[in-house]
Amino acid sequence: MKTSPSPAAATTGTLKIGDQWNAITIIALSQTHPLKAICELAENAIDAGAAGVRIMRRRSRGQLFLEVADDGRGVAPDASGAADFERIATHLCDSMKRHLGAGQRQGVHGEFGIGLLSFWSLGEELRITSGGGGGPPRELHLVRGKRHYSIQPAKGRLAERGTRVLVGPLLETTKSLVTGEKIARYLSAELRDRIRRTGVTIDVVDAVARREIRVVPREFDGERLEIPRRYPTPLGDVAVEIYLRGDDASGTGGIAICKDGTRVLADITELLAFQQPPWTDRRLEGSIDFEALALAPGTRSGIVPDAALDALVAAAPAIAADVAAVVAERERAEAERASRQLLKQVHKAFASALAALPAEEYLFFDIPKTEPALQDRGGTGTGSSATPRARDPGSGGAPAAPLFAGEPGPLASVRISPRRPRRPPGGSCLFTATPCDADGTPIAGGVAIAWRLVSGTAAIAADVATCRVASTDAGIVVVEATARQADVEVGDRAELKFVLDADTDGAGGRGLPGYRLEAEHGHARRSRYDAAANEIVINSAHRDFLASRASAAKHRRYVGKLYAKEVVLTNFPHESPAEVMERLIEVTLRTEDAL
Repeated sequence: MKTSPSPAAATTGTLKIGDQWNAITIIALSQTHPLKAICELAENAIDAGAAGVRIMRRRSRGQLFLEVADDGRGVAPDASGAADFERIATHLCDSMKRHLGAGQRQGVHGEFGIGLLSFWSLGEELRITSGGGGGPPRELHLVRGKRHYSIQPAKGRLAERGTRVLVGPLLETTKSLVTGEKIARYLSAELRDRIRRTGVTIDVVDAVARREIRVVPREFDGERLEIPRRYPTPLGDVAVEIYLRGDDASGTGGIAICKDGTRVLADITELLAFQQPPWTDRRLEGSIDFEALALAPGTRSGIVPDAALDALVAAAPAIAADVAAVVAERERAEAERASRQLLKQVHKAFASALAALPAEEYLFFDIPKTEPALQDRGGTGTGSSATPRARDPGSGGAPAAPLFAGEPGPLASVRISPRRPRRPPGGSCLFTATPCDADGTPIAGGVAIAWRLVSGTAAIAADVATCRVASTDAGIVVVEATARQADVEVGDRAELKFVLDADTDGAGGRGLPGYRLEAEHGHARRSRYDAAANEIVINSAHRDFLASRASAAKHRRYVGKLYAKEVVLTNFPHESPAEVMERLIEVTLRTEDAL
């Protein structure tokens, strides 16, 4: 009499498949991406050493079919020399490629023996024809959802080498996905590095759309980062190829995870350990290839969490640090270039605006203006200019050229220096007038110089070649020096600004300010004026500054408004809030079109 084991006794056993056909169905249905199924067929051809793969989409008897043909070694033969389809059909999950030697495994990807079952996501039937090792060509026939297979002599002609796979009719749900253009685009990304390494040629022929497309390995956008191309791990090197795209780059970007040239994940952030900067930066694009990774057998688009994945995660901080450093350096260089360009645009807008406003009201910043030449009073002299012109010898008077080397010629111009000084109210400035001949040689004597106040309120004290100008009021003063020699009379003018906080080193006035960015966290102010550096300091941590970076135009207008604010506050420090607002509107109105 047989007795049952005691419930308290420990038992051991071996796991078994309870229903083999149910297991096969589960495996077949785990691959739901039809383009991934086509990629599996193309990879099988590459594993077989094919130099060329031809993928054709065609119509037959009103139905769509997909054919994949290659010139590789074909299906391994059995003892008779014919293609050993019996082993393929009866050894699912036990690929022949797993039993290859180490040398033979080099560059071969297949290992699970379930790739053919992915045709369930493509079409109703699968027919594989191969000549094996020179024996008669045979055909393996599988039907979607059916557990039986058939092997029979192949009909029609077959090349001496290679394999032909025919899938169809295509499922209604895949007809719109499986087009020539979509197949080529998918394979160019999925097999990018594998095509480069093997040199295989893949052509997609869409007989329905009458198009033929050569699959070209995808090129990444942007500029490649100058970081090491390989990072060592205990299980082998990680190959890294990462590009930085512009802020306005189209597409989703992302860094792909690859295994020996074949893309496994389209975006590295699908892995939990990489859901952080810099991997989440959508400007980054490229691939990280690690041959040691183990793929999820069912979908072939997942990674098994094992020691290889741990090694990749351990190498990630070093890669991330190099990527972040290079990106930060490029951002600084780009920010400097953009700031220079933006400052040029702002200066141009404000120079035009302030030149149109009353100069006696906007005193603080010197805006270059074109100076009209003074009219010659004697009729034979020349007006003031930066480069004196030689007189026409036929116009009368003394000859234009000096008699001896080093001897100055006749009077041609006079020049006042300094050109645009600034002084505080109550201060003074000493001007000097230098008469020159047509070649710019100073004339030491024989020239009479007269000074006069053209505009403004000031006291002047002249002594031939020099003139001291003083004023207790803020404002602009223009002085003129007139030089006379015989019947030649020329003149020049200089502008002196009396402003609060003016520099007194005699170096002249300062132009429009520049700007620099400083992250002033916790400060509500958006900007401030640094008088010592003549720069507008913009708070780059302010929420309005961050919001302005949404577009170049918006950022340019934001900087322009801050610039207008500082220009107005600097020129009108003691005015009422209402008057300051009026001035701000006055300036922004004249600059907004240019910005």
